[in-house]
Amino acid sequence: MKAGKLNEPYIAIMKDGKLSYGGNQEWWKGRSMSGYGCGTIAATDILLYLDLHKDYCKGKEFQEEEKGNGILDAEVYEKCVETMCKKYFPIIPGLGIPGWLLGIEVNRYFIKNRIPLKAAFGVRSRNIPNRIKAMLAHDIPVILAIGPNFPIPLRKHKLAFYNKTEEGYEKIAETAAHFVVVTGFESEWLRISSWGREYYINFYEYQNYVKKHSCSLVSNICYIKKRK
Repeated sequence: MKAGKLNEPYIAIMKDGKLSYGGNQEWWKGRSMSGYGCGTIAATDILLYLDLHKDYCKGKEFQEEEKGNGILDAEVYEKCVETMCKKYFPIIPGLGIPGWLLGIEVNRYFIKNRIPLKAAFGVRSRNIPNRIKAMLAHDIPVILAIGPNFPIPLRKHKLAFYNKTEEGYEKIAETAAHFVVVTGFESEWLRISSWGREYYINFYEYQNYVKKHSCSLVSNICYIKKRK
Protein backbone atom coordinates (compact mmCIF):
# COMPACT_ATOMS: atom_id res chain seq x y z
CA MET A 1 0.00 0.00 0.00
CA LYS A 2 1.12 3.54 -0.73
CA ALA A 3 1.41 6.08 2.07
CA GLY A 4 -1.66 8.03 3.11
CA LYS A 5 -3.10 9.85 6.11
CA LEU A 6 -5.87 12.12 7.31
CA ASN A 7 -5.69 15.74 6.18
CA GLU A 8 -6.25 17.19 9.65
CA PRO A 9 -4.80 16.34 13.07
CA TYR A 10 -6.75 13.55 14.72
CA ILE A 11 -8.90 14.55 17.67
CA ALA A 12 -7.13 14.97 20.99
CA ILE A 13 -8.51 15.13 24.52
CA MET A 14 -6.90 17.09 27.33
CA LYS A 15 -6.92 14.64 30.23
CA ASP A 16 -4.96 15.20 33.46
CA GLY A 17 -2.76 17.79 31.78
CA LYS A 18 -1.85 15.53 28.83
CA LEU A 19 -3.14 15.29 25.29
CA SER A 20 -4.42 11.92 24.12
CA TYR A 21 -4.58 10.54 20.61
CA GLY A 22 -8.29 9.88 20.42
CA GLY A 23 -10.45 8.57 23.24
CA ASN A 24 -9.89 5.84 25.80
CA GLN A 25 -12.63 3.67 27.30
CA GLU A 26 -10.43 3.06 30.34
CA TRP A 27 -11.16 6.62 31.53
CA TRP A 28 -14.54 5.34 32.73
CA LYS A 29 -14.82 3.57 36.08
CA GLY A 30 -17.79 1.42 35.14
CA ARG A 31 -16.94 -2.08 33.94
CA SER A 32 -19.28 -1.89 30.97
CA MET A 33 -17.56 1.07 29.28
CA SER A 34 -14.02 0.37 30.46
CA GLY A 35 -14.18 -3.28 29.45
CA TYR A 36 -16.36 -3.24 26.35
CA GLY A 37 -16.66 0.37 25.16
CA CYS A 38 -14.03 0.39 22.40
CA GLY A 39 -16.65 0.38 19.63
CA THR A 40 -18.55 3.27 21.19
CA ILE A 41 -15.30 5.23 21.56
CA ALA A 42 -14.18 4.52 17.98
CA ALA A 43 -17.54 5.54 16.50
CA THR A 44 -17.76 8.70 18.59
CA ASP A 45 -14.21 9.67 17.65
CA ILE A 46 -14.65 9.37 13.89
CA LEU A 47 -17.97 11.26 13.99
CA LEU A 48 -16.35 14.00 16.08
CA TYR A 49 -13.52 14.22 13.54
CA LEU A 50 -15.97 14.55 10.66
CA ASP A 51 -18.04 17.10 12.58
CA LEU A 52 -14.96 19.20 13.30
CA HIS A 53 -13.39 19.15 9.86
CA LYS A 54 -16.18 18.77 7.27
CA ASP A 55 -18.88 21.41 6.90
CA TYR A 56 -21.37 18.90 5.50
CA CYS A 57 -20.88 16.49 8.44
CA LYS A 58 -22.24 18.60 11.28
CA GLY A 59 -24.28 16.60 13.77
CA LYS A 60 -26.80 17.98 16.24
CA GLU A 61 -25.17 16.00 19.04
CA PHE A 62 -21.86 17.86 18.75
CA GLN A 63 -22.77 21.47 17.99
CA GLU A 64 -22.14 22.75 21.51
CA GLU A 65 -18.91 20.80 21.86
CA GLU A 66 -17.13 21.94 18.69
CA LYS A 67 -13.53 23.01 19.05
CA GLY A 68 -11.89 24.45 15.95
CA ASN A 69 -8.46 23.03 16.75
CA GLY A 70 -9.72 19.51 17.41
CA ILE A 71 -8.74 19.52 21.10
CA LEU A 72 -11.51 18.76 23.59
CA ASP A 73 -11.57 19.01 27.34
CA ALA A 74 -12.01 15.61 29.01
CA GLU A 75 -15.37 16.51 30.56
CA VAL A 76 -16.75 17.74 27.24
CA TYR A 77 -15.50 14.62 25.47
CA GLU A 78 -16.93 12.25 28.07
CA LYS A 79 -20.29 13.95 27.75
CA CYS A 80 -20.16 13.43 23.98
CA VAL A 81 -19.38 9.73 24.40
CA GLU A 82 -22.18 9.20 26.91
CA THR A 83 -24.66 10.94 24.59
CA MET A 84 -23.61 8.80 21.64
CA CYS A 85 -23.73 5.65 23.75
CA LYS A 86 -27.29 6.45 24.79
CA LYS A 87 -28.55 7.46 21.35
CA TYR A 88 -26.63 5.29 18.90
CA PHE A 89 -23.94 2.95 20.23
CA PRO A 90 -25.21 0.94 23.22
CA ILE A 91 -22.84 -1.39 25.02
CA ILE A 92 -24.14 -4.94 25.31
CA PRO A 93 -22.93 -6.33 28.68
CA GLY A 94 -20.04 -8.74 28.22
CA LEU A 95 -19.92 -8.09 24.48
CA GLY A 96 -19.76 -4.39 23.59
CA ILE A 97 -21.28 -3.50 20.24
CA PRO A 98 -20.97 -5.93 17.32
CA GLY A 99 -19.56 -4.60 14.06
CA TRP A 100 -22.76 -5.07 12.08
CA LEU A 101 -24.74 -3.00 14.59
CA LEU A 102 -22.04 -0.33 14.74
CA GLY A 103 -22.29 0.08 10.96
CA ILE A 104 -26.08 0.35 11.11
CA GLU A 105 -25.93 2.99 13.84
CA VAL A 106 -23.26 5.10 12.09
CA ASN A 107 -25.53 5.03 9.04
CA ARG A 108 -28.55 6.01 11.17
CA TYR A 109 -26.56 8.95 12.55
CA PHE A 110 -25.83 10.11 8.99
CA ILE A 111 -29.48 9.82 7.97
CA LYS A 112 -30.80 11.57 11.07
CA ASN A 113 -28.39 14.48 10.60
CA ARG A 114 -28.87 14.63 6.81
CA ILE A 115 -25.20 13.93 6.19
CA PRO A 116 -24.60 12.70 2.60
CA LEU A 117 -22.56 9.67 3.66
CA LYS A 118 -23.47 6.01 4.06
CA ALA A 119 -21.84 3.38 6.24
CA ALA A 120 -21.80 -0.40 6.35
CA PHE A 121 -19.68 -2.89 8.24
CA GLY A 122 -17.76 -5.38 6.15
CA VAL A 123 -16.15 -5.51 2.72
CA ARG A 124 -14.47 -8.38 0.91
CA SER A 125 -11.12 -9.19 2.49
CA ARG A 126 -9.16 -8.48 -0.67
CA ASN A 127 -10.77 -5.03 -0.91
CA ILE A 128 -9.90 -3.86 2.61
CA PRO A 129 -6.56 -2.15 1.67
CA ASN A 130 -8.15 -0.16 -1.17
CA ARG A 131 -11.17 0.77 0.93
CA ILE A 132 -8.93 2.06 3.73
CA LYS A 133 -6.91 4.02 1.18
CA ALA A 134 -10.06 5.49 -0.38
CA MET A 135 -11.50 6.60 2.95
CA LEU A 136 -8.28 8.26 4.10
CA ALA A 137 -7.97 9.98 0.70
CA HIS A 138 -11.40 11.50 1.41
CA ASP A 139 -10.26 12.47 4.94
CA ILE A 140 -12.47 9.90 6.69
CA PRO A 141 -10.99 7.90 9.61
CA VAL A 142 -11.48 4.14 9.40
CA ILE A 143 -12.93 1.96 12.15
CA LEU A 144 -11.07 -1.36 12.06
CA ALA A 145 -12.36 -4.38 13.96
CA ILE A 146 -9.82 -6.84 15.32
CA GLY A 147 -12.37 -9.55 15.89
CA PRO A 148 -12.39 -12.30 18.50
CA ASN A 149 -10.91 -15.71 17.82
CA PHE A 150 -13.34 -17.63 15.62
CA PRO A 151 -15.10 -20.01 15.92
CA ILE A 152 -13.82 -20.46 19.50
CA PRO A 153 -13.62 -16.97 21.10
CA LEU A 154 -11.90 -18.29 24.24
CA ARG A 155 -8.67 -19.03 22.39
CA LYS A 156 -5.77 -16.70 23.20
CA HIS A 157 -4.48 -15.61 19.78
CA LYS A 158 -3.95 -11.84 19.58
CA LEU A 159 -2.71 -9.14 17.18
CA ALA A 160 0.42 -7.14 18.01
CA PHE A 161 0.52 -3.36 18.46
CA TYR A 162 3.78 -1.50 17.86
CA ASN A 163 5.43 1.81 18.70
CA LYS A 164 7.44 3.52 15.98
CA THR A 165 11.05 4.18 17.01
CA GLU A 166 14.18 5.45 15.29
CA GLU A 167 15.28 1.84 14.83
CA GLY A 168 11.95 0.66 13.42
CA TYR A 169 8.87 -0.76 15.11
CA GLU A 170 8.80 -2.15 18.64
CA LYS A 171 6.05 -4.49 19.83
CA ILE A 172 4.39 -2.88 22.82
CA ALA A 173 1.01 -4.60 23.28
CA GLU A 174 -1.38 -7.13 21.76
CA THR A 175 -5.13 -7.55 21.69
CA ALA A 176 -8.17 -9.25 20.18
CA ALA A 177 -11.91 -8.46 20.16
CA HIS A 178 -11.17 -4.75 19.89
CA PHE A 179 -12.05 -1.76 17.71
CA VAL A 180 -9.39 0.78 16.69
CA VAL A 181 -9.37 3.80 14.36
CA VAL A 182 -6.98 3.91 11.41
CA THR A 183 -5.61 7.42 10.81
CA GLY A 184 -2.90 6.66 8.26
CA PHE A 185 -0.68 4.06 6.66
CA GLU A 186 2.99 3.86 5.70
CA SER A 187 3.93 0.92 3.49
CA GLU A 188 2.46 -2.10 5.31
CA TRP A 189 2.02 -0.21 8.61
CA LEU A 190 -1.33 1.16 9.72
CA ARG A 191 -1.22 4.06 12.18
CA ILE A 192 -4.05 3.70 14.67
CA SER A 193 -5.69 5.28 17.69
CA SER A 194 -6.44 2.94 20.60
CA TRP A 195 -6.73 3.53 24.37
CA GLY A 196 -5.99 7.22 23.77
CA ARG A 197 -2.57 6.50 22.26
CA GLU A 198 -0.93 6.15 18.86
CA TYR A 199 0.11 2.66 17.80
CA TYR A 200 0.97 0.83 14.60
CA ILE A 201 -0.39 -2.43 13.21
CA ASN A 202 1.37 -4.46 10.54
CA PHE A 203 -1.33 -4.97 7.92
CA TYR A 204 0.06 -8.31 6.79
CA GLU A 205 0.00 -9.54 10.39
CA TYR A 206 -3.61 -8.38 10.57
CA GLN A 207 -4.47 -10.32 7.42
CA ASN A 208 -2.77 -13.39 8.83
CA TYR A 209 -4.61 -13.05 12.15
CA VAL A 210 -7.97 -12.83 10.35
CA LYS A 211 -7.18 -15.82 8.13
CA LYS A 212 -5.80 -18.13 10.83
CA HIS A 213 -7.51 -17.08 14.06
CA SER A 214 -10.61 -15.00 13.28
CA CYS A 215 -12.77 -14.36 10.19
CA SER A 216 -13.85 -11.45 8.00
CA LEU A 217 -17.37 -11.51 9.45
CA VAL A 218 -16.02 -10.04 12.72
CA SER A 219 -12.62 -8.70 11.63
CA ASN A 220 -13.26 -6.01 9.04
CA ILE A 221 -13.81 -2.27 8.55
CA CYS A 222 -16.74 0.10 8.75
CA TYR A 223 -16.76 1.36 5.17
CA ILE A 224 -18.01 4.92 4.71
CA LYS A 225 -18.56 6.58 1.36
CA LYS A 226 -20.62 9.37 -0.15
CA ARG A 227 -24.31 8.65 -0.59
CA LYS A 228 -25.45 8.69 -4.22
